[in-house]
Amino acid sequence: MKAIALLSCLLLTISTNVAAQWYDAKGRAPIVNGDEDIARNMAVQDAIKHTLLFTGAQVNSISQLSNGLLSSDRFEVRSSGSVRDLLLISEEIVDDTMIVHIRADIVASKTSCHASNTKKYVALTKFPLRNRQQAVVGGIFELGSEAAYQLFEQMSSFNGSYGVSQLLPINQVIAPNYQPFVTDQSNMSAPQLLAAQTDSQYLLSGEVKDVSIARPTSKWFGIANNNPLRQYIATYTLFDGLTGEKVWHKRYTTQAPWTFDQREKIDPATQEFWSNVYGESITNQLKQVTNDLNIFLQCQNLRGQVIKVNDRFVTVNLGKRHGLMVGNELMVHHATQFTDDRGILRQSTQVNPTTLVIKTLYDNHLEAEAKDSPLYGDIQNDAIVSLKP
Repeated sequence: MKAIALLSCLLLTISTNVAAQWYDAKGRAPIVNGDEDIARNMAVQDAIKHTLLFTGAQVNSISQLSNGLLSSDRFEVRSSGSVRDLLLISEEIVDDTMIVHIRADIVASKTSCHASNTKKYVALTKFPLRNRQQAVVGGIFELGSEAAYQLFEQMSSFNGSYGVSQLLPINQVIAPNYQPFVTDQSNMSAPQLLAAQTDSQYLLSGEVKDVSIARPTSKWFGIANNNPLRQYIATYTLFDGLTGEKVWHKRYTTQAPWTFDQREKIDPATQEFWSNVYGESITNQLKQVTNDLNIFLQCQNLRGQVIKVNDRFVTVNLGKRHGLMVGNELMVHHATQFTDDRGILRQSTQVNPTTLVIKTLYDNHLEAEAKDSPLYGDIQNDAIVSLKP
């Protein structure tokens, strides 16, 4: 199958160096136009990405490569660790696919934060195409929606600092530089409304900016290519579902040969599309999004909302699935908004003096009591609650 493997056989080997660990991984890449060298390098990069997703290390640079491997094709994957050494154990070609087995010596970062052991939940919207005319070749009008589904699947299987709650069945474009706008009488913005529907702390929105296709004016990876190149440029924006504010935004660019017949209609929901070199290039981009989100969210504080208040305890929409335990202490924040002198709507919070202690824990909600005094009457539904450092 001409697909970069979504799952790799990863074997952890104990190293005598306590500051590093050796990881084995396999990677795949299709052989385009018979060039095995380029396929080998792409397969090695695929294998390295699998080790990074598995270990949680995100590499800034490769400082040393054994046997000159990738000596002229250095690349970077933003991270808090590094690959100190890289060995190519074996390679084989199966059905025009290069399969490599590598061993990487990964030095992981020692940085940590009190929120790194908690899990924040993210809801996704589908990704619309900005210019549908660009999708005429191949008839890939549903590519944005299918890419959102592929990202949802990757995030669902990713073992990191977040979980995914739901892929909302809507194409929702929310400008990354928008001013939080009220959409109904509850004074909630669009990101807040959508996140509330899924009980999520964050909302991820995206847009496919460019899927244009053109004959290449230069060589692709240094080789002649008779197939036209097709772009896949997308932006992804993460919103705080409790305040509606944009907290993360990034643009990603990739391109690959479009090897299908110009008159052929391709369904982006098929394995035929995703096993093609163009589909694989999009898959690699989505892997990077998955990893970048983990880097950003791992030290963001876990937060939820009060959903019920009575004389003895408050109920919060956080629970076991978020990594909490009985006895954890919580802080209560009251969210407010104000308009500054330039007319920009700003978010503000006031910390309630009451500290809550978790007494009863369920999968997706908890019951907490005041630590030192009776509950203050100003703790009301929808108040924001965060894990106390």
